[in-house]
Amino acid sequence: MLFHSAGYADDTAWVPPPPKVDEAFDWIELTSGEWLKGTFRYMYNDSVEFDSDKLGVLTIDWSDIKEVRFGGPMGVRLDNRTVHRGRVTLDDGEMHFTETGETVKRDKVVSIAPVAHDEWDRWELNAKIGADYQTGNTNETSYTGAIELARRTATTRLKLSYIGNYSETDDVESANNHRVSSSFDYFFDERIFVRPFDGEYYRDPFQNLNMQLTLGAGIGYKLVDTKKMDWEIQIGPAYQYTVFSTVQPGEDSEAQSPAALFTTTFDADITDDLTYKLNYQATLTNRASGLLTQHLVTSLEYEITTIFDVFIMLQVDRVEDPMAKADGSVPSKNDVTLSLGLGVDI
Repeated sequence: MLFHSAGYADDTAWVPPPPKVDEAFDWIELTSGEWLKGTFRYMYNDSVEFDSDKLGVLTIDWSDIKEVRFGGPMGVRLDNRTVHRGRVTLDDGEMHFTETGETVKRDKVVSIAPVAHDEWDRWELNAKIGADYQTGNTNETSYTGAIELARRTATTRLKLSYIGNYSETDDVESANNHRVSSSFDYFFDERIFVRPFDGEYYRDPFQNLNMQLTLGAGIGYKLVDTKKMDWEIQIGPAYQYTVFSTVQPGEDSEAQSPAALFTTTFDADITDDLTYKLNYQATLTNRASGLLTQHLVTSLEYEITTIFDVFIMLQVDRVEDPMAKADGSVPSKNDVTLSLGLGVDI
């Protein structure tokens, strides 16, 4: 038997045969020559999420991928705002569209996602629940719940969310507030979006708010849009209608006001398992409606598994000029809630 000094019969690198096309799976070839079999979930912010059969959910840099063989049709958004749907392949730095025969450079691709086979493929769910129980000289029970639903396509984003807090001390209710929000965004490109609808319902009897409804619209911009960090802002006009729980004699129990809305959201991956999130909203109205209302939710989330995480969350609500109650007392301007709990991501 003849051996070369390097231990191989020749200097030609061994190359495995390419995988067969299988509509049940997607295949990725890395620049290292390794192949992965599984499900291509999406590419966004130059980052690919891929669900490998054996390795689980992987996050891979777009630049580390040499070739992709998609098992099914994909939606591909380009930097000129066009969206292509159908059979595609990535090879040698180019994206090939089978139906049209077009080819574009990979750096022109903004995002890739499977063409949904059913409606549920477009939805994401994030839920949190925190609880605190104390007994003895003081009996206290507190609950915090939050749910976020998002529906995404190549050009649109629909968000639905709920956050609520309830506390009871020695059988006396001490907190009971609920906030339901919804917004719809249309993206002109990867950074600029218009928000034709932005709505919120809020109730907090301890803030003397029996009901507060805010409807608005606006335009938004992504200030930072990278693999590890996402920061966007949105501003626009709105209308606010408020019904107070109680008022002093002679005061109107309802208030209406034109408003200006400003919101910002910030997400950052501190490590692979630790994520920081911030959501802030400011609503400017007339004095009868509170003048300036601010709502902030910020959290640290540590991923236990691909589905479950633990979190610590801070909520701050402030009304600059709260309405006095029937007994003449004025609610505190600030409400602060700190909670710990378990989260679920689907």
